[in-house]
Amino acid sequence: MIYEYSRINLKQTNYSKIKNARLERAYDYDELMTIYRKYCEHKQFNSVMPIFREDFDDNDVMCYYHRDQLIAWSLLICYPSTNSVTAEQFAWDYADPKLRMGINSLEHECAFYKQLGYDYLYLHGADGYKSKFDGFEILGPA
Repeated sequence: MIYEYSRINLKQTNYSKIKNARLERAYDYDELMTIYRKYCEHKQFNSVMPIFREDFDDNDVMCYYHRDQLIAWSLLICYPSTNSVTAEQFAWDYADPKLRMGINSLEHECAFYKQLGYDYLYLHGADGYKSKFDGFEILGPA
């Protein structure tokens, strides 16, 4: 199996931020993990990497709300020395699939970090749906 890594060149994007998103500094870890469990169950993952409380320390937690309820979140790591951000983990509860939070959150994060002056948003795997985003790039060898 070939595994490819990917990123989004933010200079090639023109997405808009969404109003139901907030970068949170104070969050409820247990609430985030409840959403993560729902996400993993919905995706029917056979195995998942645990997310420890410390994973959130000093990193960005972008929270997404619907009707004032937390429904999704992203854990992002900023690397100012390289003008890059890594999207470490995303999770949402899938209670209302028509909200398309997987797509809308990524577009929001592109707009958010581009506005802050970052050049790249690293996505890990080059899943097929990611290739539809403006600025999508597959990384070459080191």
